[in-house]
Amino acid sequence: MRLVYRIMTTGLIIFLFAIGGSIVSAQSLKNTVYDNSKPIVQVQPLDMRRVDQIVAMLPDKPFGFGDSYKNRKAWDMLFKSGKYNSVISSADSSLNLSFPAWSDDDYLAYWTKGTSVPGKNMLQKRLLWLTWYVFAECLTDKGKYTRAAENALLELCRQKSWVNPTHDYNKVNFEGKKYLVELSAVSYAQHIAQALYLLDDKIDQKVKEEAIKAVQERVFDPVLNSIATGNNENFFLTNTNNFNAVCLSGTVGAAETIINDKTERAKFIAIAERYHKNGIQGFLPDGYCTEGLGYYNYGFGNFVLLRETVYKSTGGKIDLFADPKVKLMAEFLPKTVIIHGVFPSIGDCRPYTQPSPFILFYVNRNLGVDISEFKNVVFPDRPVDLATSILSVFPEKVSAKQLPIKESESDLRSYFDQAGVLTVRPAAASEMDMGVAIKGGNNNEHHNHNDVGSFSIVVGDEVLMGDPGIIPYTSKTFGPERYSYKTIASYGHPVPLIAGQQQIPGAAAKGNVLSTSFTNEQDKMVMDIASAYPVKELKKLEREFIYNRKHNGFFSVTDHFAFSEDQSYETALITRGSWKRINANQIEITGKKDKLFITIVTKEAFEIKSEELSEGGKPYTRLALRFKKPVKEGTVVTIFKPYK
Repeated sequence: MRLVYRIMTTGLIIFLFAIGGSIVSAQSLKNTVYDNSKPIVQVQPLDMRRVDQIVAMLPDKPFGFGDSYKNRKAWDMLFKSGKYNSVISSADSSLNLSFPAWSDDDYLAYWTKGTSVPGKNMLQKRLLWLTWYVFAECLTDKGKYTRAAENALLELCRQKSWVNPTHDYNKVNFEGKKYLVELSAVSYAQHIAQALYLLDDKIDQKVKEEAIKAVQERVFDPVLNSIATGNNENFFLTNTNNFNAVCLSGTVGAAETIINDKTERAKFIAIAERYHKNGIQGFLPDGYCTEGLGYYNYGFGNFVLLRETVYKSTGGKIDLFADPKVKLMAEFLPKTVIIHGVFPSIGDCRPYTQPSPFILFYVNRNLGVDISEFKNVVFPDRPVDLATSILSVFPEKVSAKQLPIKESESDLRSYFDQAGVLTVRPAAASEMDMGVAIKGGNNNEHHNHNDVGSFSIVVGDEVLMGDPGIIPYTSKTFGPERYSYKTIASYGHPVPLIAGQQQIPGAAAKGNVLSTSFTNEQDKMVMDIASAYPVKELKKLEREFIYNRKHNGFFSVTDHFAFSEDQSYETALITRGSWKRINANQIEITGKKDKLFITIVTKEAFEIKSEELSEGGKPYTRLALRFKKPVKEGTVVTIFKPYK
């Protein structure tokens, strides 16, 4: 088989050298960097005239998602389905145990041990127990879990901080000096509000009053104070990443659920109406989410909740989906999948992350997004978030329109021209079961990794080459030492090391797309990535990608580079498969079921050095393809072919 493969690649190599560089044009294609970090609206005092207009749109009483326990027809049907038996079992088991204890040591581990994991886990576990009790009581309606739910509410309201340790700057929340509003705090607020709404009169009035007071002091008042004074303590208002949607959703969702005064509720709708625009600004004009799929699920998922809150509270008079860009944002999911439901783990994203079923359900019915590629949109039967879980169980009438799901073949490619991200796929009848995601962009993106010119290869349903994804967060992850981690720096990506230098962070380090050529048989992209490297001697660094989807097709990456004087050159291959060197210029990567053959073509002598990297995450291998001697110019072709 290897002999046959060598014969095949010989012809392929000749073909590649014949066409290499021929498609490069002098004209760049939409290479202006879109700055998605700058807000488009700033903090200013509330417009009370607008607030008064919104008051007229609101119902007399607040309400949350779904129906309270009193809708026995709905809850009895869910109980009889047996789908949530595991939730009831968890609630039953916990009744004989003490509520998860608050631990100062766990919370302070961020400062004492450099990790926020113990503190985050503690915060989430305490909140999860409330979710169990609320679901179990609504399902059974026997009063068995009411006391436990009340105790959970009091425990949460009296704990030292609702804030993730990572965001508790100078420990002001932990020490009781100030309340900051961030991701964890708003999750607490919305869970507490939703619990009060769902359990309604089952909750003792004094418990209810203490809970509402806690949400008011820890979330509502700080946000209103920031709006009134212009202080930047609650920076989510002008943030353009997932913080914006998550914090707005939790804050506004809680407000519309438990605040009786219509004017006060209207203030929060007005806040959502103004500041959600900054979150939309964080997506590129083509709808691309630079944060990766994991944070897309989190951020856009909360934007969906925010839209639903505002839409139903105003009777559809205010619709945050009215901006045409939102449709492009929603199409990020079907456009980003490579093949067989596998997505690239670009940026801070876990490998094999899947799209949120809730988002798929919602955007299909509200924006007409085709989700036929995702045939198993199934909601989990282990609810961990009260708002999303309840909205999934009780689809609101405004969100329940059934749209036809057409059976369609995967598109051959998806191209985010503003992001410089190209996903290429085989034709429906092709025997080449390989797809590729190619990453341009720049090194100033949300949750940025220095990855200009990177790529990920999926063979079958396994990523055999490409971006390793996220590593566990530490106290250094979002500070000046972020790029000391090889997995976040360019060292842990399949990109060159030029004159011993890695890529630099910043918007100036970008992939300039020089040309593209797309046909049914073959796609090409040429990208200038020289600006990513701080090497004054570097005169040229162009990376050419070719994806050939013919029978026995291939994917190739060609680097054309030149220096003003001799310098070292190295490029890298990143894999979690097992590897072996077949001969001087061929490597075999083996996954669980499939193989990827790699042929390296260059006139220069090179060596292959293997290095295992982990940095707290799942280990992966970096294969360095390194020239043995410095050169003034050169070309390196790396050819990838799948084989079962």
